[in-house]
Amino acid sequence: MKIRHERPLSDLSFQVCAPLGLELARGERIDIKNWSLRGFEFPGDSDIMPKEAILSIPFQGVDIRFPVRLVAEKGSRFLCFDGLSGRQRETLAVFYHSILSGRMASTNDVITSLDTPVDLVPMEETEEEKAAATANTVPRPARILAMSLIYFVVAVIVFSTLGKGIYARVATISVENARIEAPLTPLLAAQGGYVDEILVEPGDDVRAGQVLVRVETPEGEANLAEVRSRISLLEDRIERLRQRAEGYANTLAAVRLSLVDALNTSRPQDRAANLMALNAFDGRYAADHQALFDVLTNVEKEIEDTDDELRRLRRERGRLRSAADALHVMAPHDGTVTDIHVLDGQFVARGGAVLLMENVSSRVARGWVDQSMSAALYTGMAITVTANTQLGLQHLSGEIVELEAGIDPDLSPDFGMLISVVFTDLTPEQSRTELPHLMPVHIEASRPWAQRVRHYQVRVRLWVEDWYDVPA
Repeated sequence: MKIRHERPLSDLSFQVCAPLGLELARGERIDIKNWSLRGFEFPGDSDIMPKEAILSIPFQGVDIRFPVRLVAEKGSRFLCFDGLSGRQRETLAVFYHSILSGRMASTNDVITSLDTPVDLVPMEETEEEKAAATANTVPRPARILAMSLIYFVVAVIVFSTLGKGIYARVATISVENARIEAPLTPLLAAQGGYVDEILVEPGDDVRAGQVLVRVETPEGEANLAEVRSRISLLEDRIERLRQRAEGYANTLAAVRLSLVDALNTSRPQDRAANLMALNAFDGRYAADHQALFDVLTNVEKEIEDTDDELRRLRRERGRLRSAADALHVMAPHDGTVTDIHVLDGQFVARGGAVLLMENVSSRVARGWVDQSMSAALYTGMAITVTANTQLGLQHLSGEIVELEAGIDPDLSPDFGMLISVVFTDLTPEQSRTELPHLMPVHIEASRPWAQRVRHYQVRVRLWVEDWYDVPA
């Protein structure tokens, strides 16, 4: 006789030899030959054990499929079924017991297993469980008091929050899409040309009329160089002509001096002839010196013509210089260079952006409101601007300086009221330092009746403070 000791529910330990299908998550299908209701030995030599798969049971030419979760036992390749539902357990048990008994599972048994209800959980508590559940329970009056206090606190919080929101919506006008905008001026190229020299850098302070970027054209430079060359040639030529004229004039002066000496030292009978010769020389009709007079006259005429040509070329040079200076980009006003859009040697078309500068005026806050609020806003209206700066959350005072109807795509695609707010408690330097360009802010305007209510609240508060300060 052979005695075998087995644990309870031994049917969970015996493995049957019947094919089951296992479809892994990656699409691979594996045939399981030995299995039990507890699990199966994973075939193959892969070190990666599946945790989820689709189990298929063949029955009369079709497969009954359902997903299963698998847990591997430590130190083995055995995979246990984990968390099977009631229907899954019953269906698997039908095929398991049919294989152990040697009888084919009937269709009714399979349908019955598939219709098995979910696991039933007892819903009734025992007396011990009820006593244990109520052992540490707070008395009912205390619970009622505590819950009433909690409900009261929640009601106060809810109604105060809702009341504050309703009052803010009724008493104030919120400006949408508000942001800080710097007064920026884009500087464009007046004519097409090449960037010859960039004289500033971002962050530099510039003065009105200062040349920021030199722009030149090859044609303009060639024309100016040609005019300058011609002016240089004419200046050399006129200098030589003046030297020649000076030589001829010195020669004629020496001749006249000799005639004067001859007149002064002449005998009485020769005095009339010498005087006539001197007068003929001064009148430039002396036959002996006529050729010298003609040469001097021609040289003087040539000097005059050359001088006229030189003046014309100098005027042309000035015009070309003005045209060249007109190509340069100059600061239209005092300000600060914020960005440069060109590089050295780059060609800039007419109207192309060269650089961007900010003027010295204060930065403003701009926003959009619906046109239905147009009657509630006006120029000069006091505004509160809330900004989260490096110094923390600040509430800045301001006033509306510009109010116009229109569309600004940067603020809103809809038609409405565009407002600009200037800060009354910040200098232009402080606004540029503390408020970066395009920083989002919150703009809030109080309605006139709300301003009056606030004014009376301030007066009442001051009256109460003065009353408490009165000595007894």
